[in-house]
Amino acid sequence: MAESGDATSTNAKPAITEVHLEDETTQKVDMFEGATLDISGEDGEHPPDVDFAGPGLNRNRPGSTIGRQSVRSTTSRTTMKPGGYKSEISSKSFFCYKENNLTKAMDRCQNDFYKEELDGQILGKWLLAEIDHWDHEREKILILAENSVLIFRYNFITDTVIEKKRVMLHVIDSILLGDFTYPDWSIMPMVSSDHAHGGIQIKWNSGEPPTFGQRWNPWCATIPWVCLAHHPLLYNPRENETVTFNVDEFYESLLDAVSKAYGRKRPGERVTVVEGPILIQSYASISSIIFNQSNIGYFKDRNGVCF
Repeated sequence: MAESGDATSTNAKPAITEVHLEDETTQKVDMFEGATLDISGEDGEHPPDVDFAGPGLNRNRPGSTIGRQSVRSTTSRTTMKPGGYKSEISSKSFFCYKENNLTKAMDRCQNDFYKEELDGQILGKWLLAEIDHWDHEREKILILAENSVLIFRYNFITDTVIEKKRVMLHVIDSILLGDFTYPDWSIMPMVSSDHAHGGIQIKWNSGEPPTFGQRWNPWCATIPWVCLAHHPLLYNPRENETVTFNVDEFYESLLDAVSKAYGRKRPGERVTVVEGPILIQSYASISSIIFNQSNIGYFKDRNGVCF
């Protein structure tokens, strides 16, 4: 089910995009071959059972070793953005950083969309950066539960949900971890370093590429994957240990949750984890350069102008 609409001004009630992905019959396509990757869970007794594939990671920048889990659970961690430092003054321009705003937003998202009988118990909540199929970066709230991950676009100024999406964990067929890259003939790496860092990509497309209409619609809400990275606030030294903004923490919790969901819904199968480059198919996107460098995907106080 999908209901779509464009967001209106901050003084009006926004239209909401709602997507549910609950296909019980989704089949896993054996695209990769590799050894099994075991990563210890919280209690160390039930490691996620996943298939590891891909070329592995070879980086010339340090990975993120921030957070209580990421320093111990996997040798491959997402790289940080060069020069991504955020001062406390700069951080305070984010509306999500203002007192109680994030907690209130997460509670509102939970009350608006979460269903315990469908989603199961909540395992964690995060505020991360999403990079869409047009290379536009936006902040997203994620609620990970036993059976699903809920993804929200939230207006921190008007306290309203703009978009919401439910992805059932058992329909996820692959999870990629690595550095974002562009096609060989793309000029994007030469004109922008916005995405010269790492992240993860969660895919539920069973190996099928998006349709022409999906790929060329910048507002498409049914792209069968999501790319995530650290929220910019993680680059504030005061927030280095904040789990909420750390994509590594989400990745590790997601692996464990997906593995258990497979055991319940798809016994005998395993999700594939690929360590290697994550391709952003953007060649010369002026719109994304302006969008990302202006932080339009984040709700901020811009010297008295708020959007």
